[in-house]
Amino acid sequence: MDAPTSRIILTDSFDSVCEEIAKDYPESEIYRIDADDFLIEHAGEAVKKASLTSDRERIIILSAMKFTTIAQNKLLKILEEPPRKVHFILMTPSKSGLLPTIRSRLIVQNRLGPKESPVSGLDMKKFDLGALYELLRQNRRIDAKRAADLVEALAKEAMQSGCYRMDDSLLESFAQSIRLLDMGSPPVFVLSRVGLKLLQRRR
Repeated sequence: MDAPTSRIILTDSFDSVCEEIAKDYPESEIYRIDADDFLIEHAGEAVKKASLTSDRERIIILSAMKFTTIAQNKLLKILEEPPRKVHFILMTPSKSGLLPTIRSRLIVQNRLGPKESPVSGLDMKKFDLGALYELLRQNRRIDAKRAADLVEALAKEAMQSGCYRMDDSLLESFAQSIRLLDMGSPPVFVLSRVGLKLLQRRR
């Protein structure tokens, strides 16, 4: 088996991909740092793991739904010049949350499964402020990728319900929401924006 290659793996199945990596590189030392939000303290832990001395190949897996900008900046130097025999694998569902400087340093491997048609779980004919509040409460820790799927579902279900005035302004609002998520806007803020826009367009 060839030496592992540092890379970004797009996946939402962290555990199964980690198991595959362990099987593919049984002679390597494997460290995993897992978090919902990858913070600067996690980046510091990764740098410490990389500085350990060893004659074996080392794979440091960093898996998170979201990597904060400050943590990514702390990782930049060691990703650019990793110690001998140290390889980094970043696992996350969406590359849009990673800095361009990191994406340019690592190859990207897409391991996301087939995309199912997203559903919101809401009755769009009864959507009101109470339903919006509950939607935001249930999704207070949602990541950008899932938020984008939810925006897509809300748009489709609103159109199918026939209960909303689907004009250019509303359609543009959905498209702009996806762009805001790609640029790193907080998902709950974007979802609240979409929900309020829908309420304004109730027939």
